[in-house]
Amino acid sequence: MYGISMDDIINIDNKIQNQKQYLENFSVEFSDKSINMLDNTYSANLNPKKYFAEINNRVNTMFSNAKDKGLKPVFITLTAPTKYHRKNEDGSYKIDPNETAKALTQIWNKFTNLKIFQQMKKELGHGLVYFRVYEPHKSGIPHLHAMLFLPSTYILPVKKKFKQYFSSDKWGANKRAIDFKYTWYKEAGGAVAYIMKYITKTFKDTSKVSTQHAVYWYIKYKVRRFLSSRTLAPLSIYRKVRYYFKEKFQDDFKYISKLLEHGTIYKSFDDTMINYMYVNPETGEVDDVVIWSKNADLILNSRTQTNNRIHLKYQPKKEFIKPLKVQENGLDRMIFNEIKNKFVELPIVPSKLSNYKLITYFKEIDKNIENINEQHYLLTKNECINRGLLKGEIESLNIFENGF
Repeated sequence: MYGISMDDIINIDNKIQNQKQYLENFSVEFSDKSINMLDNTYSANLNPKKYFAEINNRVNTMFSNAKDKGLKPVFITLTAPTKYHRKNEDGSYKIDPNETAKALTQIWNKFTNLKIFQQMKKELGHGLVYFRVYEPHKSGIPHLHAMLFLPSTYILPVKKKFKQYFSSDKWGANKRAIDFKYTWYKEAGGAVAYIMKYITKTFKDTSKVSTQHAVYWYIKYKVRRFLSSRTLAPLSIYRKVRYYFKEKFQDDFKYISKLLEHGTIYKSFDDTMINYMYVNPETGEVDDVVIWSKNADLILNSRTQTNNRIHLKYQPKKEFIKPLKVQENGLDRMIFNEIKNKFVELPIVPSKLSNYKLITYFKEIDKNIENINEQHYLLTKNECINRGLLKGEIESLNIFENGF
């Protein structure tokens, strides 16, 4: 079943067991606690409960974000054409299932780059929100399930494009082998439960032999179970900082994603540190806290050669003429004359600044308020209040006679 033999099962089980034993014996001491690495490993094979819980969190958060944006869930199924199902005389596949999964990925990327999606991105101001799952047929050939989140006005036009695109010569899938579903009133639990049903199949279930064989298939052919659009915070950041926020915020994935988007969480020192900026309620000042830092030894080792010499990379220092401030339409503009190039920095737009830059900028203009355009000052102050960086009530810009 799924192209998995008993030899495959035995070999894979032995590898997983050896990896688990190694991680269990690899522990880190924190004060009076000893934590083994297996308990802190996010792996579908080594720690499936932890990995599944994280995927469940990601799925629910993406549904929540999509709902906030007014987007509707659409479920599609895409199968591989006949040529990917052919076998050799010895029963092996003419095209490896891993290559078939890659082909499905490529055709998916081409489809989601069609003009209709580019138009939708322009209207919404962000790219397509989706996640996809690869699942094997009993023959061992993968097919693709995906959940897209679309504005209601785009559902039927996208459905038309989907049917045309994947039943044409570009892909050649059988029309009966592709599916486009966008109504959920008959489904218990709605769209979330529907997609989770397919995700659950990718995890080992000792009560079902077929599910176990499917799990071995993912390992043998190195096919990723779950992929998503870059809608949320990257896992590389989320896994490092989530414990800092989970006691305060129930949906920490959603909260961390927003903090990263606004620049409140940021990476520094060649991505070896992750910082968090917040307004200290006692002092009213913006504090900067390091919530994750790479091991100092690892940093030094990465910059040290085998001969124990540290090589510093030399980069010529760029020389700039001192910036000149000028007044234009009552706004400060910074004009920089570089040695080779000349460029003009546009007026500062408060809504585009990170929390740290915004509150720092406001403090500067607050000190020199007599030289600042009044409406620009109020616009900046309102943005600070809206983000919770300052206390007070938002004031209307209509109190000024002159436009901004």
